[in-house]
Amino acid sequence: MTKLKFHRPLLILIVFMQSMVLRSQSDYKVDTFTVVYDTLTDYNSLVKENILAQEWFFLFEKEFDLGFDFPFYDTSFYSVSFSSYGLGAFDGNVDWYNFYTLDNDWDICDEPTSLSKIKYDYRYKFETENNKKVFKLEWRNVCLYRDGNMVKRSFNFQTWLWENGDVDVRIGSMLRGDTSVFIPSFGFNSGYNAGNIGLINTDDTKAIFYSGDYMYPNIQQGHPDDLLTIDNKVNITTLPHEGFVIRFKKQTSSLSETKLLKKFPNVIVDILSIPTDFSFSEYRIFDMSGREIKKGIDREIDLSFLQNGYYVIKLRDGAGIYSYKFVKQ
Repeated sequence: MTKLKFHRPLLILIVFMQSMVLRSQSDYKVDTFTVVYDTLTDYNSLVKENILAQEWFFLFEKEFDLGFDFPFYDTSFYSVSFSSYGLGAFDGNVDWYNFYTLDNDWDICDEPTSLSKIKYDYRYKFETENNKKVFKLEWRNVCLYRDGNMVKRSFNFQTWLWENGDVDVRIGSMLRGDTSVFIPSFGFNSGYNAGNIGLINTDDTKAIFYSGDYMYPNIQQGHPDDLLTIDNKVNITTLPHEGFVIRFKKQTSSLSETKLLKKFPNVIVDILSIPTDFSFSEYRIFDMSGREIKKGIDREIDLSFLQNGYYVIKLRDGAGIYSYKFVKQ
């Protein structure tokens, strides 16, 4: 997890900071669309890597260095761990996973006879698309392990993590009409679960899941304790068509992007005035040790009681928390 680090100020203040985001938080909304499903090419094979490492070829649990800072809810990460079950997490999260990307008891149908031709596989690659970096992970021709037996049907789907924080679940070919594997109005008949697609933040306090009929979904949001229960299933009850994309789109804040180019008050004497074009619901002021000094909702903040020095103000709006440094003189 990235951590905010402060350095001791120089005795001579040459230039104080222009306003900048130190930590941002935003929730997600869901978009859906259809593309031509393309299996990964020029990829890394996890089955091959497992065999060469003399590990089980049919399972994986691997930490991937993304090559970029991935913003997720209220923080950002440079790496993420995924497993063959379609589950992903940051920093060894054990209470709830952060990613549910059609999670199930996926398995490799047969051991490959050649390392040069692997039909059933877990594949991954890093590339740039539409001028954005993206990490892609594919379950290629995988099978379902149900009640101790292998159901040899081929399923294909992908998880994409974009550098702007968006998350895609992309559906490839699936076996529709096979009620031994997928029961309409219920989901995957695996004995493991019915297959979930959703996100949970790293504090395990917020969740969003795409559930029900995939064409007329029920987007469920709330605390994961309330969503991931027996009585309130969040599974997909109909199989999406090939090329269907469920995108969890990270929301931007009214304080971000263009407003970050505007100068926030850097130096104050007694009163800190928050510019009128900054929309916020609450402010909190901290000293450099992280101790909270004051909070409120007014724009004209009397700080005459403060000793001279450096402080941080955090503004909350509907999509996030944004932090700015200032100096009291």
